[in-house]
Formats: sequence, structure tokens, C-alpha cells
Amino acid sequence: MNGNYGNNASLLSPTQAVDRTQSSPHVDLKDPIQVHLLTETALTDSKEWEILAQEEVDDLKKQIQSLTVRIEQARANLAIQTKYRDAAISMSKLYTAGKRGNRATADPTAQETAVERQESEQRCEELATELFNLEKEILAPQRRLLQHTAAILQLTHKASSKRKPPPAMLNGMPGSPESLYTYTNGRNSMQFPGDDLDRELYFPLDEPETFGRSLKSDIPIPPRSPVRERSNQLRDEVETLKKQNSGHLDIITTTERSLEDLNNRLRDLVVQINPTKNGGYKPAPSGNFEPGELVNSQLDYLAEGLSTIQRDQEGQSRLLAESSRNSDNSSTVLLQIEDRLDALSRQVFQAVQAVDENQPAPPLAKDSGIQERFDWIESTVSVLQTSMDKASSASAGAQNAEQIETVLSGLWDIIQSGYADINRQRNARREVRLGKGMPDDEDDVSADEAFDFDEPYSLNAFSAKVQWLFGQATSLKEQKSVLKRQIRQQRDLNSKGDDEKDVELRSKVEELNRTKNLLAFCEENAQQSKTEAAEAQEKLARALADLDSLQVTQAANETAATSAVQDQLRERNAKIVSLESDTKALQDKLEIIEAQLGSMNEQLKEADDTKKAAQDEKWKLEEQIRVKDEEMEQLNVTMVEIKTELTIAKAELEGAYGSRSERAAEAAALTKSSQMQSVVEQSEKLKAELAATLKDLEELTKETLAAEKEKVDLESRLDEAESTRSTLEGDIAALRTKYNSEITKLKEQLDAEKFKAGPNASGTGPRAGASMLSEQFRATMKEERRKFQEDLREEQNKRRKLEEELRALKKSAGRGSSPLTPR
Repeated sequence: MNGNYGNNASLLSPTQAVDRTQSSPHVDLKDPIQVHLLTETALTDSKEWEILAQEEVDDLKKQIQSLTVRIEQARANLAIQTKYRDAAISMSKLYTAGKRGNRATADPTAQETAVERQESEQRCEELATELFNLEKEILAPQRRLLQHTAAILQLTHKASSKRKPPPAMLNGMPGSPESLYTYTNGRNSMQFPGDDLDRELYFPLDEPETFGRSLKSDIPIPPRSPVRERSNQLRDEVETLKKQNSGHLDIITTTERSLEDLNNRLRDLVVQINPTKNGGYKPAPSGNFEPGELVNSQLDYLAEGLSTIQRDQEGQSRLLAESSRNSDNSSTVLLQIEDRLDALSRQVFQAVQAVDENQPAPPLAKDSGIQERFDWIESTVSVLQTSMDKASSASAGAQNAEQIETVLSGLWDIIQSGYADINRQRNARREVRLGKGMPDDEDDVSADEAFDFDEPYSLNAFSAKVQWLFGQATSLKEQKSVLKRQIRQQRDLNSKGDDEKDVELRSKVEELNRTKNLLAFCEENAQQSKTEAAEAQEKLARALADLDSLQVTQAANETAATSAVQDQLRERNAKIVSLESDTKALQDKLEIIEAQLGSMNEQLKEADDTKKAAQDEKWKLEEQIRVKDEEMEQLNVTMVEIKTELTIAKAELEGAYGSRSERAAEAAALTKSSQMQSVVEQSEKLKAELAATLKDLEELTKETLAAEKEKVDLESRLDEAESTRSTLEGDIAALRTKYNSEITKLKEQLDAEKFKAGPNASGTGPRAGASMLSEQFRATMKEERRKFQEDLREEQNKRRKLEEELRALKKSAGRGSSPLTPR
């Protein structure tokens, strides 16, 4: 702080006038009166403040630095925990959205989500309290250090106690107004008064003795000085340069406004892509900034928005890839089921020909669907039952019951052997992939490895497997419809314009929210359906027990059959055994697909364990987190997205079994051939549409690669534009510094030329010196103005090129890779 301010604005150096950060727009540092009043007020206020020792100052600085590091860490942790809390709230809403109006069910996952949400909110409150206490604690050392600085400056400040003598009179009259340029500035901050302070503290040892002393007496100016006209010209030229500089600043301001509009549109686009995740996305930076300072903030915000859009598109790409894998797995399972049905039909046909030679041949896979083959098996079984009834009328009822039991046992053995063959084929494919050095296919891994191929036959197990076979066919149909709808939606999004894509994206987001609510509702209904299914199984067991008792009663009342009929029945029983083994293989395959739900639950638990392990590791490596904060934040966001996607996938798989009414319709369809025919036709259509789905997914993959390449090109062009902008800003700063230094040099030359014209020269001496000075000054100013205009034109050309590149980037971003295009 220094109170020796002069009567003009030239006391502040040009560098200080340009580089000083102005705390308030109402402060004018070029006004000497205002600066003087502020200085006197500051000196008065700082009289009572404490002056500290150097050790105390160092301790305060270390304390402030330590608290600053802790505050930054607390802010980073609070930001991460806030994202955890938002993810927990979203997951809690997902589980509770569809349960309003229905009876409450004790879902352990929902309870775990609620507990996790409470823990996240509690951690956020603790971190916020800790941050508040740290910010409050750092205020005390900062205040003491600032008071010490002000007290030191107040102690070393001394105003001049000597008065400047009145200006010299010329012929009894004061000097002309231009004498202001030649009077000695007694309040210059570089002139030290003749006080009692030790001069060795302020001047270096190698300076001459005359440094800092009073200047010589003022030089009298003639009544009509020739400097007045030249000074006016100089002032006009300086004003012209200021106007040109203000025009240059207007161009920078216009560029900042354009970037702000672009960032606002980019923020709207980010929110439209994912309103749930990006609903609270921060707005574009704005406010009272110096010209040119807002450009960096706007470009950083633009880069951050593009990164957010890229992350959302990568999430959509992962969903499409997962849907493709599910489609491939469903197609493979469907083909295996069809092969086993063909083998089962051929074996049943061989068994029936021994009884009825007029029985039609089984339908082929290429000419019929699953429903037609089930109908043929049902009709064939009815023929076998009729034949067995006829045989039982002529033979013992015990033999008939034994035959039925043998037939079912044979079907069970067929199912078991079929699943064993499928497991061997899968192991062979896995060994081939490992032999070629290819990674193991995760989609090919199922529960077949844990399947019990030696499980004993029972009526309950046989009935459950047949029912589950029909449920799996329905599940495959629903998965196919979901994949088809997703692909059709993605294709429509890629073919429409940007405006239509935004409108449709909002509708799809609303549809997704409704689907989530529906899935939660279906999840509760599925739980109820499971309870009802258990009750139905109990009823079926009681009915089977009654059937067994009836068979025992009939066996006691019937007589022995002829040996010829017994031989024929033995042959039929052998064939039925093979049919039962095929049926058992089909049922086991369906159970394997059901076991995949358990693997999805295990993956969800593994993701939760990974998140907890990452949380523990975060507290152990706080210093490393501060260095790699951005990378850790990205990993945490990815972890939350994976957990959310796994939760949604689990809800979709659990809800894929349908509601209670749908299960009742499916149970009725098992006994009605007309409904079974409809299911088979739908399964046949599913096969054809799955093939089309694979082709569409290949096309989407090609489009994704092209969009990724276009994105890399756009990022490189954006980096070049940012580099050009940095170069232009450096040129502007260098030009401004050069201009201020030249003005200062010219003022010093003007003062030196004025002092050369002494009072002892001849009458024509002052006029001749002033004329020579004016000519030299005019030539110098013309040369400097010409250089300044050339530099300014070159800078404007660079600025126009930068604006053209920015416009090209906007156009390419508008018609290039849409934020909805998968990556």
C-alpha cells in the first residue's frame, strides 16, 4: 500500500493497469482522488492490527496450505458420495414404483436398496458437515495473515512532509496549461521523502547517490508553447488507438456469446438424452468476466458436454451388445429344442406303427412348427393310450398301469440322455475355442455342468419339466419381441433427423419409465404366481397319489393277460423308454436356462462387492485419489451404471414369466390343442425374425464403427481450434504489452526533450527544439501506428479463421454423428 499517488493516471504502470484483477466494477484505479481516499482509509483501519514474526507467518501459511488440501479432498469425496446417493435413490424408485396399490411383499433386494440409500445419505451429510467445519477453520489463519500484511504495509508507509514550492512565474503570470506535463510530480511513488527512515532498506548499494532525491527546479515555459498542439495530436491518436482496441474486444465478446449459446444448446441435448441421470447438469458458465477470460471456460464446458454424450452413447452400445448376445443364446436353445423334438417324434412314430400302421408320419422341422409337432405327439400318445386301454380290457389292469409307468420312465430317460448330448457338444465347442486361443464364450456357459444326469424318475419331476418346457417357449417369444422392438427403434432413430430424434427420444424415455414401472408390477405378480404355482403343484401331487391308489385297486381286480400281448407291450415299453429319455433331456435344458437367472443374481452381488471394495480402497489411497481424481470418478460412475443395468436386467428376466392371468392361460393352453397351435406358429415366426435380428445387428455394428471414426476426427479438429485460440490469446497479450511499453517510451522521450530546452538558450532555441521534437514525435507515432495497425489486421485475420473453424465444427456436429447414434 502506498499513498504517494500523483495527479494523473500515469502513476500506475501499464502492466499493472492491464494485469490487475479489479475486485469491483465501481473502482476506478485511474482516478487519483478515489485511490488516495481508499489508501487513507486502509491505513487508518490497519493501525491496531498485530504484526507477526517470520516464524509465525510461516506457520500460518503451512496451516492454510494443509487445510486447503483437506478441503479439496473433502469436496471431491462429497461429489463422489453425491453420485452414489443419486444412484441409490434411482434404484430405490425402481423397486417401489410398481408396488403402490398392491399388497406389500418382503423383497430382500428392495430392503437392501433402501438401507444402501440411507447409508449414502448419511455419508453425504457427514462429509458436508466436515467440509463446513474445515472452511470455517481456515478463516482464522487467513484473517491473521491478511491483518499482518496490512499492518506491515501501514508501518512502512510514510507520506511526504515537505511541501512543493509554488511554480515559477514568467513575467508575473503562471505557466500555460501544458506546464502540467513538465512539473515535477512530488507524489510519485518512486520519490522518497526526506524522513528519518534508513535509506539502505529501500535503495540498492550500487545505485548513484542522486537516486530518489528531489528533482531540479521547474523549467519555465514560454507563454505560447509549441508543445500544446503536438500534445493534442498525441492525445487524439491515443484515443483512436483505444477505439480500435475496443472494437477488437467487441469481437472477442461476440465469440464468447456464440460459445455460450452453443453450450446452452449442448446442455439441452445432454438432458434430453438421459433426463434421469443428467437432469441436474450444470449450466454453461456466465457472469461478469473480463473480455477473453470466458472463452476458456466455455471451451472446457463444451469438451465436458461432448464427453458426457459419448458416455451415454457407450451405455446404449453396451445394451445393444447384451441384447445381441441374448438373441444368439435364444436362437441356439430353440434349434436344440427342435432337434430333440424331431428325434422324439421319430421314436414315437416307430412305437406307434407297431400298434396302428395307418398312423400318419410326424411333421418335419422345415415344414411345420413346434406346436404342430406337439399336437402330433399328443395325438400319438392318445393312440397309445387307446391301444393300452384295449389291451387292458383283455389283460390285467396291473399290466396297463405298469406300461404307463414304463412309458413315462422311458420319456424321462430320453430327456436325460438328450441333455447329456447337449452338454458334451458344448464342452467340445469350448475345447475347440480354447485350442484356437479364443476367449471362452460367457453366453455359452449355463447350468448344464451342474445338471444331475442320474436323477431318479418321479411323476412330480416329469410334470414340472413338461410345464417348464412350454414356459420357456413363451419366454423366448417375449425376448424375441423385445429385441425386435429395440432394433426397430434404433433403426428409426438413425434414419430420422435431429429434431425428430429429440422428440422420439423423449417419448422413448417416457416409455422406458413406464416399462420400469410395469416391470416392478410384474415382479410382484410373478411372486404371487409362484405361490399359486406351488399350490397347484401340491394339488397335482394329491391327484397323482389318487391315481396311484386307483391303479393299485385296478391291478387287484384284473386278471393276467396272454403271453402274446405281453410280448408286444414289452416292445412298446422299450420304445416309450427312449421317448421318455428325450423328454427328460428337453426338460433339463429348460431348467438350465432357468438357472441362468441365478447367475445374473451372482453377477449383481459381485458388482456390489466390487463397489464396496473400491470404497474401502478409496479411503486407503486418498493421496493417489487427489492426483487421479478424474479417472477415479469415471470408474465410480461406470460402476453405478453397471449396477443399475444389472438391476434392470434382473427385473426384466423376473418379469418375463408373465402375470397371474397369463400363467392361467398358459396352463389352460396345455390341454387345448387350438391354443397350442397358436404358440407353435408364434415360435416359428420367432425363428425367422431372430435371423433378421442378427442381420440388423451386423449393420448396426458397421454404423457404430463409422460413427466412432467420425467422432475421433471431430475431436482432433476441436483440439486444433483450441490450440489456435491459445496462440491468438498469447499474440493479443504480447501486442497489448508492446503497445503500452511504446507509449511509456514516447512519454519519457518527450519529457527528456522538454528538459533539453533550458532558460539560457537563445530566443529561437526553445521554438527550434520544440519544432524538432514535434517532427520526430510525429514520425515516430506514424511508424508505431502503422506497426500497430498491421499487427491488429493480422490478429483479426486469425480471429476470423478461428470463427470459421468454430462454425464448421458446429455444422459438422449438427449433421455428423448424432448423440443418439450408438458408439
